[in-house]
Amino acid sequence: MKILIWIGIIFLVIPLVGALIAFIFGLYVNNPSTHNATAYDSKISNQYYLRDGKVVYVLDGNFFQIGGSPIEGADPDTFNVISQSYAKDSNSVYYNGRRVEGADPSSIQLVTSGINASKEESGYLISRGKVFCYGQMIEGADAASFSYLLGSYAMDKEYLYYYTDVKFSRKAMPEAIKNANERYIRHGEQVIYQGKIISNEASRFKIINDEYAVDEQHVYSHGDVVEDMVADGFTVITPYYRKDKSQAYYFNTPIPESDPSTFKVLNDSVAKDNKHVYYNGYIVDNRTVAEVSRSDASELEKLWKWKSLHLSPTRVILVPTDDVKNITNNFYAYNNEVYGRNNKLVGVKPEDVVILDEYEKIFVRIGGEIFYYHIAIEGADPNTFTVISDRFSKDANYVYWEEYKVVDADPLTFEYEENLYADENDAGEYYLKNSE
Repeated sequence: MKILIWIGIIFLVIPLVGALIAFIFGLYVNNPSTHNATAYDSKISNQYYLRDGKVVYVLDGNFFQIGGSPIEGADPDTFNVISQSYAKDSNSVYYNGRRVEGADPSSIQLVTSGINASKEESGYLISRGKVFCYGQMIEGADAASFSYLLGSYAMDKEYLYYYTDVKFSRKAMPEAIKNANERYIRHGEQVIYQGKIISNEASRFKIINDEYAVDEQHVYSHGDVVEDMVADGFTVITPYYRKDKSQAYYFNTPIPESDPSTFKVLNDSVAKDNKHVYYNGYIVDNRTVAEVSRSDASELEKLWKWKSLHLSPTRVILVPTDDVKNITNNFYAYNNEVYGRNNKLVGVKPEDVVILDEYEKIFVRIGGEIFYYHIAIEGADPNTFTVISDRFSKDANYVYWEEYKVVDADPLTFEYEENLYADENDAGEYYLKNSE
C-alpha cells in the first residue's frame, strides 16, 4: 500500500515540477537582459527597448515567443516612451513600433479623459491640431473639443467617433450603459455596439450578460438580433441553454416543441420538460421524461459511452458507442441501418455506402447519389464519377470543387495542380483560380 501511495505522490509531483521548470525557463528566456535589451522606461511601457544601439519594439515585452523588431529610422539617443503604445524621438511619433504619419513629436497630447477615467491609455493622441486613434489620423476631427469616452469611442463638438472611420452626428451626450462592456455606448435613444446602431430603444435597453442584451422586443447576441428569440421572458439558464416565453434554446438555436414553463437543465448536454428529453438541443426519441433523472443525465453525458444519431435535423437517438460503426466521419452504421450527420437514411444498409477515396473517406456513393462529406453533389453521374483530389472530382459532364460545379472546367481536358482551387463569383458560380 505504501508503495502505491509513493507512486501516486511521484505521479502528482512530476507534472508540478515540470510546470515550475517551464515557468522559470519562461521567465529567464523572456527577460530583456537575456536578450541584451534595456527598457526605455519599464514603468510606462514594456514594449520599447534599446538593444545593440537600436530601438527595438517588442509586443507586450514578449521576447520568448515574439522577439523584438528594430524600428527603422528611430533615433536611440532622443527616443522617449510616452505611454504603453506611444513613443517619440526628435523626428517622429510611434505607435506600437510604427511611425505615426502626420504627428509632430514637439506637439503631443495624450487624450486620456473619458467615461472610463481609470483607463491608463485610450489610444488617442493630439498633435498640431490633428487627432490620432491608435496611430491613424481621424480626418476632420476637431482637436480643440475632442475627448475620449470609452473603449474605442471618442467625440468632439459635432461627432461621436468609433475608431477612425465610423462617426455619427452628435445628438446628445454619449453615455455608458449600465453593466455593459466597452463595445456598447448610448447616444440619446440610440444603442451603438462596435460602431453600429443596433437599437433605438436605449431607455428600455438592458444588459443580460457579456453576450446578451434586450430591448422592448428583441434579444441581442454580441450586438446582433437573434432571430426567433423574444425579449419577453428571456432568461439565460446556463452557458448552454436559454429560454423566452415561447420556447427554450440551445445556445441561439430554438429547441423544437420545448415548453419553457417546465424546461429543466440537467447538465451541459441533457435537459427535459414535461414532453421530451433533449440532448444538445435535439429531441431524444428513445428516452422518456420519466426515464431520465439527473443521475441518468450524468450517465448519458459520457461521450465515450453514448453516441447521438440523427433521425432528422431535430431528433436523435442515444445508443451505446460500442454498437456504432463509423463508416466515414459523416456516415454511421447502427443496428444494420445508416445514419448521416443530420438524418437517418431510410432503406440504406451499411454495405450500400461505397467509399470512393479510401484514404480520406470524403467522397461516397449511396445508390445513385454522390456525397462530398455529408452533402450530395447535385447532378453528379455515379457511373462516370471520379475523385481527383481531396476537393476536386469530375464525371463525364462536369468538374466539381467540393460539392459545386466548376463552370470554366472541361472534364475531358482538366488537369489538377496543387495550387489550383475554385472560388465563387457574384453570380454564385464557381470558377478556377490559382493560389500563386
